Amino acid sequence: MIFVNKRVIVLLAVLVLAACAHAPATAGPVPNPSLDLPQGNLTVAGAGEPKLSLHVQIAETTQSREQGLMGVKKMPDQVGMAFLFGEPATTGFWMKDTLIPLDIAFWDGKGGIVATSTMTPCTTDSCPVYQPPTSYVGSVEMNAGLLAATGIKAGDRVTLTR
Repeated sequence: MIFVNKRVIVLLAVLVLAACAHAPATAGPVPNPSLDLPQGNLTVAGAGEPKLSLHVQIAETTQSREQGLMGVKKMPDQVGMAFLFGEPATTGFWMKDTLIPLDIAFWDGKGGIVATSTMTPCTTDSCPVYQPPTSYVGSVEMNAGLLAATGIKAGDRVTLTR
């Protein structure tokens, strides 16, 4: 028979609870649950001050970038989708079969936002294309109105962590 001191049990319980409190949080909601994509956190800061933090799905293949947020009917404000390109890109984004209005911010290889836009849903084949005036290596889509509400603009900095 093993006898255990009550103080040891209490101490072990406290250590287990403390470890749980510092464990990483589970993944948050994702904008497009039909896609099994890597996830991360994206922060936008201006003058060193954080302006916006999003839990994002990361689309880094041609197929996942083409699917994007098509068919998504609603999305929490704290989530979005980041699009990564292996090299500077100049292609535009369109909203074919995207059902909710979105904001988009494009960033360069140094993490600086080069352009922003608000995009409207489109269900026809003649959708407008939203294209920044310069090349970019990544972009992030979020609910429309978040860029204006947080004051995000060209020159702000993007940080993406996985």
